[in-house]
Amino acid sequence: MSRIDRYVLKEAFPPFVFGLVMYVVLLLISNLLGQAKWIVGFPFWGIVKWLWYQVPLVLNQTMPVALMLAVLLAFGRLARENELLVMQAGGVPLLRVARWIFVAAVIMTGVGLYLAEYVVPKANAKVTLIWWDELATRGRGLSRLVGQDVPMGPYRLFFKGYDSTRGEMRSVRLERWDNAKLSVVLAERGKLAGNRLTLWGYRVYNLDLGALEGASGDGEAVLKDLVRGVLRPQDPEGKLVLKLPKTREELIARNAGELWGDTQSISYWWRRIQETRGSPRDQVEARVMFHSDLALPFANLIVVVLSLPLAVRKATGTSLAFGYSLIVTILYYLLMTAGKIFALGGSIPPELAAWGPNLIALGLGLWWMRSFGR
Repeated sequence: MSRIDRYVLKEAFPPFVFGLVMYVVLLLISNLLGQAKWIVGFPFWGIVKWLWYQVPLVLNQTMPVALMLAVLLAFGRLARENELLVMQAGGVPLLRVARWIFVAAVIMTGVGLYLAEYVVPKANAKVTLIWWDELATRGRGLSRLVGQDVPMGPYRLFFKGYDSTRGEMRSVRLERWDNAKLSVVLAERGKLAGNRLTLWGYRVYNLDLGALEGASGDGEAVLKDLVRGVLRPQDPEGKLVLKLPKTREELIARNAGELWGDTQSISYWWRRIQETRGSPRDQVEARVMFHSDLALPFANLIVVVLSLPLAVRKATGTSLAFGYSLIVTILYYLLMTAGKIFALGGSIPPELAAWGPNLIALGLGLWWMRSFGR
């Protein structure tokens, strides 16, 4: 690393850190104010924990903005004080001066992809869980699932009511299909702790729909072929314990209602795209989410291409640098949000909706940069 590289990084690093902290704090405060009327009486440390798990998503969203601000401030000052002109007169082109900024952008793109794949989905699920199970309902998060037909791997869980004093589900139904065979468990009450479901007052029905093929005769004979077995406990107080593929916390986080961003990873949406069983709308949603989650980290690279010529040509002062950073950020997220809406409505392809803002910013940056030469 040359002296010029160290000088440029020293110039850009402080505004990057400042911008990152500032934007993260502003977004967290904005989200907190948006929920202000609901958090009265919530425990202080519970709110702090709820905000803390929002940081990964906010960090992924604000890294490109902070990087743009750093480039605008650093290179704007270098251009304003003719230091860039001196470097170019000495045979050092602009792209050579900014090479470590591009390296940093590549690293940040990788960090953004890692966050989107491994950290953000879990953190967003934790945000939802903390809100519905710790803050809003005081440990009664399962009450949010009453009346829902909740998928759990090969199972589907349904219950009509929830006893908040005992933490028990009422009128429980658990289903599982195995090709044409259906197993149904009906229970008067049930309790879910971790991934273990305990049922009381249960009955187990095993139905074989395949037995109906070619069946003939009266209705009673057909029903005898259909119902392969009914299991009831000998003891009325007997219980049935089942191990489910999802825990209580996962059920609440995934089904109680998303409160803060997507709870699925990039690879999850890719698998959804490959599935052929989903409806056309499910396919469109999967494509929108996959490309949106993928496009955002690459904005770290795009903003460098856009902000370098903008800093040299336009950002002649600190206030202008902040202003341009704010304008570009607002326009970028407006385009991304509008693109998602139109793509989900079928007006434009999901790929264009997700990558369109990046392509527009890249095109503008390359057009402005054309006069700088190599």
